[in-house]
Amino acid sequence: MSAYPHTFSVTKRRRGRELIKRLVLGPSVFPHQCAVGLSASQSEISVWLHGIGAPRDVTSTNFIAGLTPFVIGIGAESGGSWPVATHHHPMLIFQEQNAEKRILGEISLKWMDTLSLGTAQLHLFRALHSANYCLPKPRQWARHLYHEYQKWRAGSRSTASDIRVSQRELHCLFTFYICPRPVVLVSVMDKGAGNIFPMDLIGSFADGYFSLALHATSKPAALVENSRRIALSDIPVEHTQLAYELGKNHNRSSVDWSQLAAATTDSPSFRLPVPQFSLRVREMQIETVRDMGSHKLFLASTRAEQRRSDGLQLHFIHGFYQSWRERARIACIDLNLR
Repeated sequence: MSAYPHTFSVTKRRRGRELIKRLVLGPSVFPHQCAVGLSASQSEISVWLHGIGAPRDVTSTNFIAGLTPFVIGIGAESGGSWPVATHHHPMLIFQEQNAEKRILGEISLKWMDTLSLGTAQLHLFRALHSANYCLPKPRQWARHLYHEYQKWRAGSRSTASDIRVSQRELHCLFTFYICPRPVVLVSVMDKGAGNIFPMDLIGSFADGYFSLALHATSKPAALVENSRRIALSDIPVEHTQLAYELGKNHNRSSVDWSQLAAATTDSPSFRLPVPQFSLRVREMQIETVRDMGSHKLFLASTRAEQRRSDGLQLHFIHGFYQSWRERARIACIDLNLR
């Protein structure tokens, strides 16, 4: 007997499931973390701080300082003291930089502390609640449940770092990554041991000052804290796969540089190994370390910067925003065809 009727039935069921998935989740399903190539100073999304005096453009000075609790750092230059107080209700606003300037997300904040480093000030805020307008709320929940189901089927409920983030903090994280976040490779050496690993919980908070939030259990954290010297390499988007592969080095105290799947050269002053393909290399001196719960916050001063080549740098964005980008691109194509 021919197997065709059975094959036809299976194919029909698969098509039915795909149709239902598209109706529930939308025409394109993206992972929570999407890699995109953008210029170093991305021009898609601006981030504004409201609720503390006049609105401030903090696009280039906001970053994650810790995940549990979810803490956002925002920097201010010398002479830029803010009238922060417990009765203020600040909010981060994420909006397009194009002509329409549509608001795509909001995160409400609560001031926690203010740190000083050199001529800079760093304000720490607890993320309280968020609103994400990239997708309708029912579709956001549907996609979230779908991704949880995929993780359950794959047997990977817990992450490698075992970070347990609440649903509220998770949604704040999704909104935070509406703004593209650059990814760098961090090189560090201490007493003969060395490591190179990717990071995106990074950011400048003033001219010449930088922050990195490393998970407290990350093996390279001790190297960074002891050596106090690091080199950051901007990653060309063409080397995205290598960046993902080097993620496993967060679980290693040291690496064999000869086994690295990329040629290296020395950074200009600290002589740390950095990939030859680096778009830019910045050498930094760790000035202070602060415990942020799940993460250690490293605050550093920039000692040298070397631009090596031009190109699109690897950035991470959230899948909800990628869905928005895809719909906006299709809408733009349709408009141009009319």
